Amino acid sequence: MFSRIKAILFNPKEEWEVIEAENPSHAKVLPYLLILALIPAIAFFANYWMLWNSGISKATEMAISEASKYNYTNDQLAKTLAAIKESTPFNLTMGIIYAIQYFVTILGGTYVAAAVINALSDQFGAVNNFSRSFSLVAYSYTPLCLAGILYVYTPLVWLVPILGLYGVYLLYLGVKPVIKPATEKQTGYIIMALLVTLVAYVVISKIVPTLTTEIYSSIITANIPSQNP
Repeated sequence: MFSRIKAILFNPKEEWEVIEAENPSHAKVLPYLLILALIPAIAFFANYWMLWNSGISKATEMAISEASKYNYTNDQLAKTLAAIKESTPFNLTMGIIYAIQYFVTILGGTYVAAAVINALSDQFGAVNNFSRSFSLVAYSYTPLCLAGILYVYTPLVWLVPILGLYGVYLLYLGVKPVIKPATEKQTGYIIMALLVTLVAYVVISKIVPTLTTEIYSSIITANIPSQNP
């Protein structure tokens, strides 16, 4: 897997030829995507925890400062610190939901884009093979998934989509050797594949958070005991 990642990033033209010759099945490529999708998902979760921990640390520092200023006893300070943690507990469920959202967005974006690209292949004289379309999109997600490690550090989050754009270039290079559209329709097919992949990712990245948030809210609401008048 590491050799594939290195090759697709630094020698994409040659690696797409290798992938075309291998003609890997969808089932063989899926584990590659699953592992890479875990990188931004775990980073997302870690960032959520770090932000919570940072908030607790700042509140603790303020409490200690106040305790020193007003001569709190050790017992009073201990109760204050305990109250801070009790009032803002770490929401593990929400952290997991954030991780799942990104994980599902990548998987969903890949499947939707691959399905559409494959469905339109006949119109461009290309190879009609879902596994090939899936390989094309999945391997093109490599830069975005790797860049997702930056979600751990909030000031660098803005770099993720920028670095992920390298995947657009990878997709551009992979269309011809992997999908083999008719020469006269190559440009149109490449443009279509690029647009479909980008749109699929953007749309699903909007839908998934909304759905998961609604589901989570429904679960929370269902667990709140009703108050009888």
